[in-house]
Amino acid sequence: MLRLRQLRTQHGLLVTEPATGATSVVDTREAVTAQVRAVTMRLGDASLPTADPRISSATFSACYLFDVADTIDLKRLENIGGQSFQPAPLSRTIPTPEAIQFAVPPRVATLSEVTVRDRTGSTRAKIYDYGVISIGFTFPYAGSWSSFIQLASDLRADDTLPTLARERVQTVLQECGAALVEPHEPLVEDYFINTIEQLEEPRDSQALLDGLRSQLVRLMLAETGPLSQSEESEALRFNFSYFPDDLVVVQWDSAFIFDSHADAEVVADLLEFANSQLVEFRTYDARLDAELDVIYAADFPPRARFRPMRRRGIEQRAAQLSYLMVDIRELADRATNALKITGDAYYARIYRAIAARLGLDVWQRQIESKLDAVGDVYRYLVDEAQVARSEFLELIVIVLIGIEIVVGILGLRH
Repeated sequence: MLRLRQLRTQHGLLVTEPATGATSVVDTREAVTAQVRAVTMRLGDASLPTADPRISSATFSACYLFDVADTIDLKRLENIGGQSFQPAPLSRTIPTPEAIQFAVPPRVATLSEVTVRDRTGSTRAKIYDYGVISIGFTFPYAGSWSSFIQLASDLRADDTLPTLARERVQTVLQECGAALVEPHEPLVEDYFINTIEQLEEPRDSQALLDGLRSQLVRLMLAETGPLSQSEESEALRFNFSYFPDDLVVVQWDSAFIFDSHADAEVVADLLEFANSQLVEFRTYDARLDAELDVIYAADFPPRARFRPMRRRGIEQRAAQLSYLMVDIRELADRATNALKITGDAYYARIYRAIAARLGLDVWQRQIESKLDAVGDVYRYLVDEAQVARSEFLELIVIVLIGIEIVVGILGLRH
């Protein structure tokens, strides 16, 4: 290793070059700069990676997922804007269809390109059979890492992309409305994916996590300024690497992928699918909230009141709640089981991580809790209906007995 002998003087450093033995007094700042330059020249530039590496190929993707209906009949989808819908199964460089695949592959179609902040990007619509339409925008990029951070920050802060997504989903609904089953007001979720396929100076995943820790986190969070160490640690908490030269980091609203194009697409599909589940659970939660508000506002009569004539209304209300519970459980099961991961532990870990970031298990427990509350009301109404039916039968028996007594008395008189 290069060794430099340094003697401190009043105004700088006395530097002795090992090769010549010559000494000179230089300013401290100039001396440090000269030493770093000398070390870099002798060890090579590759040993000291630049703080702002150059990116050869990357993309910034924004996904906007709309829950528009209970279900969508994918067989009835034909085309949109002249582009036909095609199945979009998961595909890997090494095919493993039995390990990870959609139960019912979504359909995808290419839409017209968009231009935002002088950047042109591609657009596509992906439709899931459980009622979700995903509008995705992808912007290619090549350049410095810092400029990529600025691009991600600008596009995420711009209101143009959400507006374009709403316009595109309205176009899909207009042309494919016949395929929707029980449509409703759309609910939307967004997610952003930063993908780097190649750097000009090759680096492995550990070098990215160690040497470019701050830049990686700021890219994911679209932050142009420095962040605290604790925030960086939290952002990088869920990171995965299968080979030394790939890396996936997931956050609740964004992700970073460093991989080949084919494998990066599989990870992006997993992230998009998890967000489609989130928007589904939010929809079910909103439906249950609305139903519980109606239930809590209802005026249920006390059991002591005689109410045989209210039996039909109580039975109808119980039937509505029964349908709601069955409907939501069926739809939730369809969304939950839409993706089958049976043998690929790596992708299973990534999916579990994004599910944890999005809080899917929390949403599921919350939905189950509200379904239990609706179920309690349903059982109460069923009991009320049975009591009302019994009271009605008792009333009929009393009337019949009364009629029989009257007929008997009239018969005795004659």
